[in-house]
Amino acid sequence: MDWNEVATWMGAAIFIAALLLFPRWLSFRHRVIVGTILFPLGWTGIFTGLALGDRAFMRSEVVAWLWVGISAFAIVLAITLLVPVFFEWLRKRHRPKRRTGKWAAGHWKS
Repeated sequence: MDWNEVATWMGAAIFIAALLLFPRWLSFRHRVIVGTILFPLGWTGIFTGLALGDRAFMRSEVVAWLWVGISAFAIVLAITLLVPVFFEWLRKRHRPKRRTGKWAAGHWKS
């Protein structure tokens, strides 16, 4: 394994760690807003890139990779933000289990 592969693996590990830790920095409401904006925006970017197909500026491999990379990053970031929101929403929606009440006076039989 050479230094190029080490740098690639380190970059991937940092990227994954950042994606997993990023949702904790934003509030519930901001995660919902940003996630719902980024998800359709990412898919729009993907389909627009496919529709542009053989245009002069899309023939450049760097531009094509950058276009797809930014769009895919928007989709992954939206999913990363929205999945924890979904589980928090489910947890908030469920009522807590009811506890059996205890008599304050102690023994109820006389």
